[in-house]
Amino acid sequence: MRLWPRSLAVRLTLLLVATLALAQLGLTLLLSRERDSVVEDLMHSQALSQSVTLARLLDQAPPADADLLLQAFRSRRSCVAIEASASAGPMSPAEQQLAQALASMLHGIGVGTPRVTLSSGTGDNPGCGSDGLHADDDHSGRGHADNEPEVTALNVEVPLLDGRWLVMRTAVNLPDEPNRLALVSFVVSALAVGLVTIWAVRGQTRQLRALAEASERFGRGEQVEPLPLSGPSEVTAATRAFNTMQQRLSQFIAERMRLLAGISHDLRTPLTTLRLKAELLEDATARDDLIATIDELSRISEATLAFTRAEAANEETVPLDLAELLGELIGEFQLNGADVAGSRIESTVAPCRPVALKRAVRNLVENAVRYGGSARLNLYRAGDEAVIEVTDTGPGIPPDRIVDAFKPFVRLEPSRNAETGGIGLGLAIAQGIVHAHGGSIDLANRATGKGLVARIRLPIATSRPGSIKRKLV
Repeated sequence: MRLWPRSLAVRLTLLLVATLALAQLGLTLLLSRERDSVVEDLMHSQALSQSVTLARLLDQAPPADADLLLQAFRSRRSCVAIEASASAGPMSPAEQQLAQALASMLHGIGVGTPRVTLSSGTGDNPGCGSDGLHADDDHSGRGHADNEPEVTALNVEVPLLDGRWLVMRTAVNLPDEPNRLALVSFVVSALAVGLVTIWAVRGQTRQLRALAEASERFGRGEQVEPLPLSGPSEVTAATRAFNTMQQRLSQFIAERMRLLAGISHDLRTPLTTLRLKAELLEDATARDDLIATIDELSRISEATLAFTRAEAANEETVPLDLAELLGELIGEFQLNGADVAGSRIESTVAPCRPVALKRAVRNLVENAVRYGGSARLNLYRAGDEAVIEVTDTGPGIPPDRIVDAFKPFVRLEPSRNAETGGIGLGLAIAQGIVHAHGGSIDLANRATGKGLVARIRLPIATSRPGSIKRKLV
């Protein structure tokens, strides 16, 4: 039987409840210590000693001297009187503890158990009225000041031999417990709950972060190993679903590529046979036209086969300085005599698959050279993206045909000449590669004149120094 639940919600709930319980226990211990400290201070205060002394004097002095003794013990912070009966009402545990201490100090003086209670007053006045004891509205004829602080009054009631009660009320200085303890309670609870919650959530969602990273990598076309099944039941179920989805998609794509490659490969034999038969035709015009059609089909078949091979190839994603990739690509075209140059090349690092990305940019440059006679490359950073631009001075593309340019085997050039119109896979391949990198590609006619701009945007990920791949294959 598992004591630790698998549900993330139940785990977090149990952790929070346990944390609050521990915080409450700590607060209870703190309050208990504070109460014991206050009671201990009151036991040794002058208020109890003065009440014991006055009770002894009243017990031994003649009744005529009682008023003089009471007047002698009155002060700004205390007042005394003799009452016919004691106050009613129960005493708190702390007050009972003080009463027991007072009874021990009296050593049998009086005819009953003393009472000790705590009440509130303002300023230095513990709540004495104009008659020397009872509280009223003006405190001996003076009104309350709005800014007078509240104080605690210690009310001591001692039974005398004649049946009356000696009542002494004294203002005592106690710490502002409620506010301070409330603040301590809040800070302790907030820190405890906050720290445990952060620790728990980070620990329980570690697998979720791994799942998110794996999904991002898989979306860019990378090969991702199956994730381990660990953590709460909800996370385990999501991870298992991701592993299953990744396996099925990878299998589906691989089967599709094998099917496409098989069809392109199997077309070679009948196309070769058709070409041989076409060579035997006596009509030169029909023969040349048929051979041109067969050659076009052969080129489409070879391009499709090359495309499937490239898609099936596995390549690791590495941080790469795109400026070096473009520099090598420009050098290759210049060696072949093409008018290709860099206009604005800024060092920009981005995660990519070098061979695949190089092929995507090469297709754009080839189109620029084919239709515009030249190509200029730009590389710069825009926010969190690396931008690669390939511009030419060709005729451009009608705005309503730009979307069609990325469709496979769609050629915007009207002629059927493969040397000028191509096969129609270059932009489709480039788009697939860029999308597999998590980026985007778009075409736009230049606003300042003739020509077209092909723009690639790739997400940038910060890499550690020394992790940049310098050698391109």
